[in-house]
Amino acid sequence: MNFYETMYIVHPALQAGRLDDIVNNINTKIDGLKGKRLYIDNWGKKKLSYAIDKQKYGTYILVQFEMGGDGVHELSNEFEHNGNILRYLINRIEKTDILEQKEIPPSSMNDEAVKESPKENVKKDLSNEDNAAAKDSSADDAPADDAPADDAPADDAPADDNKESKETKE
Repeated sequence: MNFYETMYIVHPALQAGRLDDIVNNINTKIDGLKGKRLYIDNWGKKKLSYAIDKQKYGTYILVQFEMGGDGVHELSNEFEHNGNILRYLINRIEKTDILEQKEIPPSSMNDEAVKESPKENVKKDLSNEDNAAAKDSSADDAPADDAPADDAPADDAPADDNKESKETKE
């Protein structure tokens, strides 16, 4: 038995009940082919990079499972013949790549158990940089006492020197 991962994109116009029916149909197909489902995740409706069958959005479903090689071909046929599945991809993975199903009830979460994700830290860092940039830009707007006036064009100064040198030559 090998380990596989499949990501499939379901038509975005389906109601939640119909979407559940399609996911359950795929799950029962995996079970019927003597496979064992190890991880399932619904990523939700996302915007597609390019239109597929004139659709701009799709619902992404990720499934990791263990199955014999012959069953993968039949599962692939199931995806091909289901008109509500826009695209699918089945990859063979290693046992170490299997994700763990995490279901933590909200009441059992405390400050020590909840850790910030790297994405949240990046967002915080960016917002701090934006605040610092806003402070710097407000400081740049205020004219400094020692700064030269912006009204005097820099290009005229060398031209004036040339006029003086021409006058002295004559």
